[in-house]
Amino acid sequence: MNSSLFRNRAFIILMIGEAIQGGGIWTSIIANLQFMQSHVPSDLGKSLILMCGLFLGVLISPQAGVWADRYDKKKILLISGIVRCFAPICMFAALYYQSVAIMLLSVVIMQLAATVYMPTVQAALPAVVSASDLLKANTVNFNVTTIARIGGTAVAGILVAVMNLYTVYALSLVFYAILVLLITQLKITNITDSTIVKKKEKIRFSELFPFIRQEPAVLIALINSGIITLFLGGFNLLVLKFSQVQHKPELMGWIYSIEGMSILIVGLFAKRVIGKRNLVTSSTLFMLLFAISFAGMSFSENTSAVLGSFVLFGCAVAFFFPMVSTLFQIKVPQDVQGRFFSFRGMLDRVMFQVALLATGACLDWFGISTYLLTLAVLTIASGILTLILAKQKSVDVRQPVIRETVEG
Repeated sequence: MNSSLFRNRAFIILMIGEAIQGGGIWTSIIANLQFMQSHVPSDLGKSLILMCGLFLGVLISPQAGVWADRYDKKKILLISGIVRCFAPICMFAALYYQSVAIMLLSVVIMQLAATVYMPTVQAALPAVVSASDLLKANTVNFNVTTIARIGGTAVAGILVAVMNLYTVYALSLVFYAILVLLITQLKITNITDSTIVKKKEKIRFSELFPFIRQEPAVLIALINSGIITLFLGGFNLLVLKFSQVQHKPELMGWIYSIEGMSILIVGLFAKRVIGKRNLVTSSTLFMLLFAISFAGMSFSENTSAVLGSFVLFGCAVAFFFPMVSTLFQIKVPQDVQGRFFSFRGMLDRVMFQVALLATGACLDWFGISTYLLTLAVLTIASGILTLILAKQKSVDVRQPVIRETVEG
């Protein structure tokens, strides 16, 4: 990779922050599950507590987007980082009083901070990275979040086994404090003077929807990413089901590892392979790979077929999501990017809940093979229809070749 991206101080700070906050979220989830193990006997109760934070995140997403567009992005990141520090502090009280209600408050604080933080980072990337490096930056960002997911769950699993929960939450607080200190060193420049002027005007979240309807590239990317989210929402349930079908508990670890590693390895080559190609048609064609991987997973009793399909899925993910993020950052105007990425985060949260319920119901009613074959058909249908739409509208979005100067 071109080393210029890694000499960009602001980008490096954002990526370190993504790693800390991503790993922190997964560590908190594992630690909270450990806490609930002895206080909430019902699995349904555990899921409802975890969903509560997500639900409130959906409610606040529109306002979070307005804040990201109206106010200085560094201040938004700083405030959300400070607020996040209160989550482990609440857990100290929850542990002391053995209170599920206080733990619920911690979950809410964590999710609300993430709801504000994540879209602001996405909206800030075009301000700190040159247009010709956006795809590379999004690939690195996606790999960082993948590492945070894998590392966060692995480290958290070890920590809760060898340490008491007070120590785990204390470590979380230390890392969140480091994140706040890092953000104070961040420099994000305003792209245009018009953005500063619009801060004084009343900004509405609803202004986003006419733009989405009029921009076919953005609509196509939202539709296709929504279909993939249907699978991702039920990912953990499916992995558990594969291990049950094959009577191999260790299969869960193999699937998580092989899927994560394929994303990391293939992600290194995404920029070179995609180059200056049309991001719309390229991302749409990857829907075929997703469909093939889902069809392969339908052979649920065959270990090789399942693992090979997850490798293919990881490869497709490594290309698809950085391309989609880059497409959004190119096509969505700077003055609405905060609202747009909040809207996308809101859609993802809603889709994850729908997917979780739909996956569980379909596994009970139809079985894993029928469900995955249905998902494969739905995926390829979405790919074909959106590809036809892209051809009809002559949609062409490419990463700029000319390198722009951006302050680091």
